[in-house]
Amino acid sequence: MTDSLLDGFERPLRELCTVEALRRIEAGESADALWAGIDALGYTDALVPARFDGAGLSLADMHPLFFAAGRAGLNLPFAQTAVARALLASAGHEPGRGCIVIAPAAGADGDAVVCHDVQDAALAKFVLVSRAGEWLLLPRVAAAFTPGAYRPKLSADTLRWESAQHAVARFPVQGADGEAICNALQATAMAGTMARVTDLTVLYANDRKQFGRAIGKFQAVQQDVAVLASQAATAEMGSRIGCAGTGFLPDPLLAASAMLRACEAALRVAAISHAVHGAIGMTDEHELGLFTRRLHEARSGGAQVRCAAVLGRAALAERGPVVDFVRTQLAAVTAAA
Repeated sequence: MTDSLLDGFERPLRELCTVEALRRIEAGESADALWAGIDALGYTDALVPARFDGAGLSLADMHPLFFAAGRAGLNLPFAQTAVARALLASAGHEPGRGCIVIAPAAGADGDAVVCHDVQDAALAKFVLVSRAGEWLLLPRVAAAFTPGAYRPKLSADTLRWESAQHAVARFPVQGADGEAICNALQATAMAGTMARVTDLTVLYANDRKQFGRAIGKFQAVQQDVAVLASQAATAEMGSRIGCAGTGFLPDPLLAASAMLRACEAALRVAAISHAVHGAIGMTDEHELGLFTRRLHEARSGGAQVRCAAVLGRAALAERGPVVDFVRTQLAAVTAAA
């Protein structure tokens, strides 16, 4: 079933997410046409439980599609919209057809709602915010928008609503961890992006010739590409673990593990890919920067530190060897899933 889902998604995705289309959106053009094409495929409702007329798929079922979206460079919150629609439908709310980004709220600031480092926020119609034990569905246009450093026309450094009264829907969290959801989905998107960077790097190493032969034939370059590929592969495996389970909500510890691995791998993948490409990889004309910017943006918001803290606190609470913590709290959960 997963192969059938992926085949039906990847082919139109490649046609929709051309490099030219991605560049136009990165430059500030409307993404409405791209979103209409993505939403028309029907996969954004796949996580909605069957009792609410959805497909009732699990996060693990949808992982290959979320990974493929990252690999294609889709700069719209497809995965987050799918989870948000499942949450809204489960709470009895009509999710609508617009794209939705999920973000945990920052610390208390009176009645104001503040979210930091929200990727692709400028492209979303709504933001589903987890705050003080409840979800708030807030219109993105009602927020004060501070652009992000890496992609200022797409992502937000800060979103701020002066009052929670802007919410068009409110419902209890009911066991859903906003930070865990973001970690699992972001790790999967990053893993897909790293797979694309690997493809670009291998292609360039085989095409670029120096001293009469492809640079990919030189042992030093082969070593770098091997390290890059191994880092990307471990990020993909981590993202699979982060999405493991039978429902549409991730386990917080597995999601933190996935995001931590993705952040660690992203730094090396981006550095090695640009080293192999040389100066050409830094130019606007080359597509490599479209993907490495996303990697740097994803790891720059402090997620790596927060995930390490989540895992560290859980490991310390076990009061035993780390290997026992991994075996009982991580590997055991994965096996059960």
